[in-house]
This record gives sequence, structure tokens and C-alpha cells, in this order.
Amino acid sequence: MFSFLTPTEAVDIDPKRAIVRCVDDYERATQRVLELGNPEAGTPEEIELIGLIEAIEKWEARHDDVEGWE
Repeated sequence: MFSFLTPTEAVDIDPKRAIVRCVDDYERATQRVLELGNPEAGTPEEIELIGLIEAIEKWEARHDDVEGWE
């Protein structure tokens, strides 16, 4: 299950806590990254973006072939 951080939660949470566990999570995370765009440094949105990117990268590293995504 993937949950998006609210801005107030993002300030107090380690950005590495975002987890992508399935294809649906991956797609929602990549969509949220697009929505966040390029936030200003030090904002909750930047913290959320960093966490999402790290979670996406971990997913991609574990699923480097198309067949492993399902």
C-alpha cells in the first residue's frame, strides 16, 4: 500500500519512508512526482519528492525487467 504524505506529515517524517509495493503504487508515485514538479528547497513538498523518488528508484532496481512488474 502506498500512502502520500501530507505537507505537515512530510516535515516530521524521514523521506525514505515512502514505499512502492506494486505496479499501482509505482504509477501513483510517478504521477505524484509529476504533480510536485520542482518544489523549493526545504519545503515539505521537496521532502515528499525526495522520498518518492527514492521509493521509485528502489522499485525500479528490483524490477528491472518488464515481466517482473506483475
